[in-house]
Amino acid sequence: MNLNITTKLAKALTALILLSCLAIFALYLVQRYGAQYAEHKIQEQLELSGLTPFVHYESIHFDPFTLTPSLENVRFGADSAPWLRFARISLNQYPIKYPDLDVDFWIQRSPIDSVSHDVKRWMRAAGVETLLGKGSFSSKAEGENVSTQFKLDIKDVGKISLSSNINLLDQTINMPELRSDIIASFALGQPEAILIMYGEAIELGSLEVIYTEFGLINHLFPPSAIVQESKQTQLDLLAFKSQALGLASADSKEAKQIADAIRAFLNKPETLTLSLSPSSPISVKELALSTSEERLYQDSNMKITNN
Repeated sequence: MNLNITTKLAKALTALILLSCLAIFALYLVQRYGAQYAEHKIQEQLELSGLTPFVHYESIHFDPFTLTPSLENVRFGADSAPWLRFARISLNQYPIKYPDLDVDFWIQRSPIDSVSHDVKRWMRAAGVETLLGKGSFSSKAEGENVSTQFKLDIKDVGKISLSSNINLLDQTINMPELRSDIIASFALGQPEAILIMYGEAIELGSLEVIYTEFGLINHLFPPSAIVQESKQTQLDLLAFKSQALGLASADSKEAKQIADAIRAFLNKPETLTLSLSPSSPISVKELALSTSEERLYQDSNMKITNN
């Protein structure tokens, strides 16, 4: 009797060991071939978009449990002095499904001397000696509508959240190419290229940007400097800034609304919200025209609030 029990236990233990080995082998295969597939798709997109010279990474990690591919130690820009260094960029969809995109990223701790000249200048202006942060980006297409969400949290600077809805008027537009063109245009210092390429093909349905202060505003506009100017001087300056940005004419009621909201935020910097909700979707070209005519605030039904 005892011998039968011992034999059954031995068989059960052997089967368990075999199953464990098979499971480990299966996970190994999933990890290996998942990483190969992910790298193939990533390289394919980089080559198609012309971003290969700007993107450098050490390896691709694939989590067999969550089926999430991640790029490790990523550098954007020149390899020696990149614009940004990322510890990890995780793609939260597998297989990689275009045009939808869902990405989490972690900005690697980057001392000011380890980044490009342009980023270094921005860091000095923001009073930051070391860049560190995290964020996410998601974009989903349903027919001609594309909804996007972007979040970025930079230590000692602030947190920004952006959400938008756009319509693609040209059905031949390829979303991966559009995103790549946007990145490339800013990387090359030519953001106006997007207006030329897509000005009549994209219309904006809504846009909301929320900024939460973690140190940037207090560095750029310290309270001691703000109180030195009179309230009217501050309001006049902000109204002229609104005109310079094409939001509204400096002597308009819209410029006064903008100035009041910005001044309230500067005096008590916590959260600032900017939203655009035009009565009907408006094309990128029309937005540019409104800016040149100093009426973007009114035409886009813009609101700026200090929460």
